[in-house]
Amino acid sequence: MRTVTVKRQVPTSRTAVWNVLADFPNISDWNSGVKTSLSTSNSTEGLGARRHCDLAPVGSLEETIVGWTPESQMVITIDSTSKLPIKNGEVTFDLVTESDNQTTVAVEYKYTTKFGPIGRLMGPMLDKQLSTGFQGFLSDLEAAAISHSV
Repeated sequence: MRTVTVKRQVPTSRTAVWNVLADFPNISDWNSGVKTSLSTSNSTEGLGARRHCDLAPVGSLEETIVGWTPESQMVITIDSTSKLPIKNGEVTFDLVTESDNQTTVAVEYKYTTKFGPIGRLMGPMLDKQLSTGFQGFLSDLEAAAISHSV
């Protein structure tokens, strides 16, 4: 299993950041890396909530929330993928209040590649791409959280 970790200081409250993340089925409303998203379970938040995401430019994910501590941590499993070199994974979002209007958001992404030895060789390249992708995710999250807090 490979791991990618990124962090960002977001200039708004932890509540504002959490409210964006907790709107689980609607990630495509603010994340430029997701073309469409929809709930695939009766629950739209909390443990067991599931969603499907079609990614930009290609690929899709099936995800489930497996950890939920309001305004503090969310853990999502990547249950399956299509048209991606990733077999499965787990994403942990940790939110820490630095001040009234400053939140540190940390993302840890653990994943397993497809394609056996070839996939393992691709790992360092995937780590770099995923790190860049999650930096973009955090930028989009910041913009959405700031607009929701106004």
